[in-house]
Amino acid sequence: EWNYFRGYCYKTSDICLSWKRAESACAVLSSGLVSVHNHEENVFIQQKHNGEKSWVGLSDVATEGRFVWADGSPTNFTNWAPNQPNEYKNQDCVHTLGVNYGYEWNDVQCSACHNYTCK
Repeated sequence: EWNYFRGYCYKTSDICLSWKRAESACAVLSSGLVSVHNHEENVFIQQKHNGEKSWVGLSDVATEGRFVWADGSPTNFTNWAPNQPNEYKNQDCVHTLGVNYGYEWNDVQCSACHNYTCK
């Protein structure tokens, strides 16, 4: 089920996949892992996951320390948790921490398994 919010359509998946597999699953739907550009959008996508962690389309796979959106859109909004991103053990992909953590973000290994949102 797709949900419309402020000009974009979003599909929330409760299937646990790696970042790359989640991006591929979105591509099959002619979309990509969600890019987030303001606080309202950040809260919207995280509420759809009922407070659980979920992938967003942000990573620094191409260039260490330079986080970019998979869809090529500008990185004009972030909501990192304290001391994040920390790049611990090749943590190149980003997930949300959910409502209990103030809708903040964390970098994790791309092979981790999380739900995701397509946009």
